[in-house]
Amino acid sequence: MNVSLKPKEAKMLKTIKTKFVLSLIVFILLSVGIPIYFLINQFQKNFHERSLILLNATMDMLRYGLDNEMLQGSDKDVQAIVEDISRYENIDHIRIFNEEDKILYSTIKNEIGKDINAIAPGHIQPILEEEFERKIRLIEDNHTYNAFEAIQNSKECQSCHGNNVVIAYLDVDSHLTTSESHFYTGSMHVIYLGTVVIIILILGFYLFFNKIINRPLKKFMFAMEELENGNMDIKMEASSDNEFGMLEKHFNKMVDEINNSRDEIDQLHFKQLQHADKLAHIGELTAEMAHEINNHTGIILSRSDYLQLEAYKNNVLGKYKDDFDVLVDESIKVSKITRNILKHSKKSIKEFRELDLVNIIEDNIQMYLPIVNKRNIKIQKSINVENAFVKGDNLQLDQVLTNLISNSIDASNSNGIIEIGIERTDKEKIQLYVKDNGKGIPLENIEQVFSPFFTTKESDKGTGIGLYIVKKICDNHNATISCESNQTNGTRFNIVFN
Repeated sequence: MNVSLKPKEAKMLKTIKTKFVLSLIVFILLSVGIPIYFLINQFQKNFHERSLILLNATMDMLRYGLDNEMLQGSDKDVQAIVEDISRYENIDHIRIFNEEDKILYSTIKNEIGKDINAIAPGHIQPILEEEFERKIRLIEDNHTYNAFEAIQNSKECQSCHGNNVVIAYLDVDSHLTTSESHFYTGSMHVIYLGTVVIIILILGFYLFFNKIINRPLKKFMFAMEELENGNMDIKMEASSDNEFGMLEKHFNKMVDEINNSRDEIDQLHFKQLQHADKLAHIGELTAEMAHEINNHTGIILSRSDYLQLEAYKNNVLGKYKDDFDVLVDESIKVSKITRNILKHSKKSIKEFRELDLVNIIEDNIQMYLPIVNKRNIKIQKSINVENAFVKGDNLQLDQVLTNLISNSIDASNSNGIIEIGIERTDKEKIQLYVKDNGKGIPLENIEQVFSPFFTTKESDKGTGIGLYIVKKICDNHNATISCESNQTNGTRFNIVFN
């Protein structure tokens, strides 16, 4: 049967307090219990050997007296010999009985003539079933010893006892001596004392651990939980000069630094929001201006187109045909730029469908032509695939290219080159890239370029959210974006569509 612990019980078993208490109990039991065990065991062994020696000596003396008495052909003094030997301190009683289990001699005279099995049921039966040699055994119930031996019929005795194999049996019981009684009593006292010492040590160490380690640790854990729950005003009182006191001081210092950092972040965030709000207003104004310019451009384009047609019909105006062609072409360019601005100013509604990346690149290049021409920056297009269709949202992908091209323009100097291209990776996936030869990004900042509010631009030129938005849009399109940069050779952003 599998026994599973509840989460609370399993968690409790992993705590330092539980591990300490369990380890302490095991250590104390081993350090106190093992010496007590070996001490008592050694005393028991010593008393056992002493009891064997005493019983063997008693049996030898008894056999010597009996043999002398029997060889003289008399048994008158056998009872006296039994009573004399029983006077030794450790001898409880002595019995001599025959093969019919009838007691012939005993230190207790009223036992004489009775059946030993009736006097002491089961006392000798296990021994009688064994051989006739001397046997000494420990009676565990009362910590006494019993010696038993068969008196075999020798040649000298056969004249009186016939051909019987055994003449009689000797049964000697010993009781505890005073020193042995004291030992067994003392052993129990030692065990009780050892138990008390173990309990006192466990309680003492537990109270010591609880006061010196567990209580400060709980305070520290409570403070950490409060901090995790957002209580930034939590403070710990440095109550001691030990390691926990140092931890409490460092904790308070950490909370102060977090509060200071949070204030700085809030201020920076507020500034970024202010800047983003300004940009939003500028975007709205730009959209309105683009709308108005587009209206006037439409009028200019329609009039220029009319004059262009008249120039082809009227010889008087014919000499202005080239001028009218330029006016129409430039008006169309202005109209495309304003349409792109209006398209990007609309709120984005996600609509994923098959898109041609080439068309998106063309539209963005047209939108940025006036800016790059003014700054003498060249935009190059490099399309190295036959099919550049991907599934995505047109406005979001426009936003990606807008941010990347804008960053490349900001990083490029006069006569700079920006390359926008499409190619296939080694795994035949479509890769869109924007590359410039301007000032690159420091190596230590490359991993942070997609983090919100991170920018290396001046405070009035960048919010630090452009590349963060680009990364999010790429994630929405199941695409991966990476940055390669060198401070001498410029920067390249790669977008791989999966």
